[in-house]
This record gives sequence, C-alpha cells and structure tokens, in this order.
Amino acid sequence: MVDPKVLRDMSFFVDLSDDEIKVISKVISKKNYKTGEIIFKDNEDGSSLYVIKRGEVKACKAAPDGELMTLTMMKDGDIFGEMSFLDERPRSATIIAISNTEVYLIDKRDFEKLVDTNPRMVYKILKNIIFTIHTIVRGMNTRYIEMINYMWGRRR
Repeated sequence: MVDPKVLRDMSFFVDLSDDEIKVISKVISKKNYKTGEIIFKDNEDGSSLYVIKRGEVKACKAAPDGELMTLTMMKDGDIFGEMSFLDERPRSATIIAISNTEVYLIDKRDFEKLVDTNPRMVYKILKNIIFTIHTIVRGMNTRYIEMINYMWGRRR
C-alpha cells in the first residue's frame, strides 16, 4: 500500500476521485531502481503495470548481434509493462533504469479483484492504459510513413 496523497499528484491517476485513489492505493506497491538496473527482461513472465513517479527508463530489444537497441525512453508519469498487464504474455522488451527511478506497480491479479467492487475506477485506469497504447501506435505510424517517404519518396 502507498500513501494516497502521493498518487493524487501523478498524472496517470488524475481522473480518479479521492475515494478511488484510496482504493487503488491498497493494491499498489513502490519500488526503486538504481541507474543501469534492469527492471525486467524481454520474454520474461510478468503481469504488473509500472507507473514512473520519478526518473527515466529505456525500453530495449536485442539486435541480431545481441546488442541492445533503444526503442524508446520514458520519464515521470509514463507507464510501461502495460502489454503484459493486459494480455499476460511475456514482456515485449527489456526495461532499464537510466537514472535513479521510483515506480509504482499494480499487479494484474490484485487489480482484477477490484473489477466487481469498483468498475468505474477500473474503467478509468484501463482508459488511461489504452490512451497510452493509442499514443504509441500513432507515433509508430508517423515514424513508419516518414521512413517510407525517406526510402522511396512520396510518389509510391
């Protein structure tokens, strides 16, 4: 459990009422990572959602030669682990702290226990997760079109 006042200041929880903040704070835990520490690895099992309170992390994938390539960087207020949180499939990337980082974790099993008693709160949190995924997909689409235009020109 974390202090509900801490969650109130985080953008991910801005839509929640004070009562909803109190409920969700009971299933959230806090964890700190040092610079360079691996939070989780690609293909690991896991079903927790992470919300960054303070710090920065990078999402990486291994190239064919084994070198880790950075996909994106995330900072205060961003979330990660949302894909495994939703579908319970293995992690899709390695996440590494690039500064001392404080995160708040929501385990899927604990979260699911709130569905029957707090459906509106669960809806709000899932909406925020989907908005994050939607933003990522739109950004990827834009970068894909820019890459196509760069490689083949606009006339293709």
